[in-house]
Amino acid sequence: MAVNIRMPKEMKETLDRIAAREFRSLNSLILQFLNDQLKAKNIDWRKEKAE
Repeated sequence: MAVNIRMPKEMKETLDRIAAREFRSLNSLILQFLNDQLKAKNIDWRKEKAE
């Protein structure tokens, strides 16, 4: 599934630099950040049912 988001230019540039340092895509980095936040909130999205 594709999702479009808007963010400040400086934020995207920062995320691009982090992704490049980690030899990963921007998409992969953002997914990891989102997954980390869900884990921190004790949400297992793999077990959540679609409503």
